[in-house]
Formats: sequence, structure tokens, C-alpha cells
Amino acid sequence: MKEKLIGLALLAVGATAALAASTVPGGTIAASGTPISGITAQAQAYASPDAAAEAGRAAAIRACMAAAGYDYAPPVDAYQVDFNSNIGFKRLDVATAKASGYASLQQSGPGEPAEGSPEAALFADPGFNAALSGVRPEEDMVRHDGSGMGTSGGGCRGEGAKAIYGSMENYILATGVAANSLNSAAGGLMSDSGFQKAIDSWRDCMADSPYANFRNPADAVSAGVKAGGLNEFKIAVTDATCREQVDFHGQLDSLLDKYLTTRMQQLEPEIAKVTEIRKQAAARAADFTK
Repeated sequence: MKEKLIGLALLAVGATAALAASTVPGGTIAASGTPISGITAQAQAYASPDAAAEAGRAAAIRACMAAAGYDYAPPVDAYQVDFNSNIGFKRLDVATAKASGYASLQQSGPGEPAEGSPEAALFADPGFNAALSGVRPEEDMVRHDGSGMGTSGGGCRGEGAKAIYGSMENYILATGVAANSLNSAAGGLMSDSGFQKAIDSWRDCMADSPYANFRNPADAVSAGVKAGGLNEFKIAVTDATCREQVDFHGQLDSLLDKYLTTRMQQLEPEIAKVTEIRKQAAARAADFTK
């Protein structure tokens, strides 16, 4: 066996987050006159990858890499979409702010391995990369729209996706395309007068604090992270307290409901297709991991 790499999340061509946006109707998504309360949660679930299917894909990649002589366990792509985060305001509550300041809003994957580490040496091995992504990964790239972007269909990444999802096209539809197909709804929200009203309600609350100069919660986060230490916690707790007092994230979710109702109705055929792809992928994953 070559270098052992277990459970390390690394930047990869096949990462779902790097997939390009799907085709969306021209113009701004209109607000529904009869929004479905709570549809934002349903939409976020649709935009997020299926955890069981992704665990199966990771297992399939690992088995393929083992056959090539590498003991490599890829990360499971199981992030959860939050449209509040997508529009620049990651969720924060008072309990989290008191416990860790803004740390929860700064968390991200570990990215590339540290220079000189065993993991860096492994990913510098041409044989490993060829096994993982194919001999010519650019030629094996599966394109799915006019953006010139896509995901690697070669090597064990491609084999793992096909083993669980049935085809690269199915994998792309059930992950990157689904994740990006609702972005136009978030764009509609940001042009809604209610969006600024939500921000203004937070600012009015902050006006009675030492941080009245912040224009929005993103300003508070930036200032808090820059300050660090005790000052970060003070800013974070004040920020979170105002978010809760004015139900800032609840206001955003209600606005999102209006636009996501429209977009989810537009996408009904695609949603049905993706739901079936994920159902079959989860079943294959269960069989693969028995």
C-alpha cells in the first residue's frame, strides 16, 4: 500500500461546490402571491447533497483507489445549504456567540494539505492523481452547461460517481446543478424591499449598543473577527442578541419563502427527476457499503 490518507477533506476538481450553476430562466424570479410557509427548509434540503449517496460515492472511490494500490478515504461531500449564508448572513444565535464568538461562521474545509506533509506528498504523486482523476483529467471533464466548468469524469472519482449515481450526468444533476438551481431566488430576495427592512430592524437594535456604526451583520462579523479575543465575543453576542430580538433570520426565511415558492414550482419536473436519482443512488450506496 502507498501513503495512507484517511478522512482528509481536500480541494478537488470533483468537489460538488465547484460545479457551475444550472440554466435558469432569464430575468428576476418573481415573488409568489401565495408563498408556501417553510418552503425555504424544503428548498435547502433539495439543494444539499444526499448524505447516504455521498457516503456511498466516497466508499466507491476508496475501493477503486485501493485496487490501484492507494489507501485513500475521500471526504464525504455532505454539506448543508443555507440560503441565509448564500446571501451573506450566516446564521448566528446567542448561545453560539457566547460559546465561540464568530468561530462557527469562519469554519471551512481544511483545504490543501500543508506543505511538506505526507498528504501533500501523496497529492504530488502523479500516479496517485492519475488514479484519482484520470490520466488526462481536463479531457475527462464532464461539462454540463456553457460555463466551461464541470466535474472530473475520469479516474476513481468518475468511477465512484457512476457506481452510485448510474452516470456522470446523474451525479451532476443530483449535486451541483441542484445546488445552484435555486440561486436566482436568492437574487430576487435581495431586490425585495423587505430585505432592507430586515437589515434596518437589526441596525435599529444595534443603535443602542457601542456598535451602532455597523451597517449590517456582515460588518459586525468582519469587525469582530478583526478584533479577536474578548472584543470579538462582545461584538458577536451583541450582534446575535439583536438578530434574535428582531428575528432577523426568520425575516429572511419568510422573504425567501416568497421567491423559493416560485422557483420550486418552476423546477417541479427537475426536482422529481433529482429525487428519483437520489433515491436510486442511496439504494446503490446501501448495497455498496453492506
